[in-house]
Amino acid sequence: FKWPDQAQNNLSFQADSNIVQQESLIIRQQERQGSVESPEAREYIVLGKEAEKIENFETAVQFYEKALDKWPGNSKLANKISSIYLVQLHQNAKALYYAKIALEKDPSNIDASLNAAIASANMQDRAKASMYFTQCTKGKKPAKEALLSFAAFKEEQQVYGEALQVLERHDALYGEDLATLISSARIYDKMGKQQQATEKYNTALLSGFILPPDLAKFI
Repeated sequence: FKWPDQAQNNLSFQADSNIVQQESLIIRQQERQGSVESPEAREYIVLGKEAEKIENFETAVQFYEKALDKWPGNSKLANKISSIYLVQLHQNAKALYYAKIALEKDPSNIDASLNAAIASANMQDRAKASMYFTQCTKGKKPAKEALLSFAAFKEEQQVYGEALQVLERHDALYGEDLATLISSARIYDKMGKQQQATEKYNTALLSGFILPPDLAKFI
């Protein structure tokens, strides 16, 4: 069985529509707080949202960048730009740049830390990636995406024991899912621990999760 390749060996995650909607709501709430330095910022945000709706992300991010120039203190807007560069446009350097801006304005912005971590990992800057991953997973209940991405990063670095610890933490907080079962089994395989790998694979088969036919055949 050939494991599906990640896009250009990059770490990535799928944007959660609820998070995107919540982020837009926060941006709108901050607009109402009267901290916008110029009415132009509001206009650019509206134009950016319209471009996003039709998936014209390059145009959307240009409008958001113009809005940020007029509203430099908006951490959520800076991270919005970072997310578009990371997820939709696959420009890691730009994603990291705007994530840093977001963190300068609000060091507690966990989403910005995750963007910075993934962008750094994609650019093979292991030290920065590790720092940002630690930052976005140190709370009592980090986001699922943060834990899964951190585990994938640890696996890529062949730090298998630590990768398993991150996956165990995910399962303790959110329960086992197909991604963590297969990841754990694959890591045990790489460590030469066939018994543990077999147990995880069998759990995946019996879990009720829908497995791709080729993966089921492999197991």
